[in-house]
Parts: sequence; C-alpha cells; structure tokens
Amino acid sequence: MTTERPSVNINVKELDTGSWVMFELPGFTTASSGTERSSLDALRQASDTSYYKGNGSLWVKVVSTGDVLGSGPGRGPGAGDSLQVSR
Repeated sequence: MTTERPSVNINVKELDTGSWVMFELPGFTTASSGTERSSLDALRQASDTSYYKGNGSLWVKVVSTGDVLGSGPGRGPGAGDSLQVSR
C-alpha cells in the first residue's frame, strides 16, 4: 500500500475466525496493537495480529477474531478487527 497520510486505520470484517490478511506498508514504522515479530517468516507463522519492521517497511498481519453480531434487532456484523499504523 502506498499513501502520503501520516497514519492509516486498517479494519477487516466479515472474515472467519483465524482468517488473516497481510499488508506491506513502506515508510510506516509503528502499529497501535499486535505483537512485534523478529522476522518476516515469524510474522507469516503468527496466529495472532502481529507486525514486523524491516527493510524500510512495516508489515502487518491482521488475524480475524470472527464477526461479532451487533446488539439489538436488525443489527449486522460488528466493527471487525482493526489497528492503526503510523509513520
């Protein structure tokens, strides 16, 4: 992903529990949550939301905890899983 913004919110929803997506974010350096991993390989093997900083990029893996239905009649899926990345 490429953007000039100083921070970006990443949100995933409608994924089965344990499903994941991974992003390479050139120029970004911090993630608001998740576990820091020591290598890209360790990030690939992680089973929870995690990140790795290396080679001028922040790599983020967001692992879904599953959709949680909203409360009340007619409510759809909840907000999903999210984190913020910053430069």
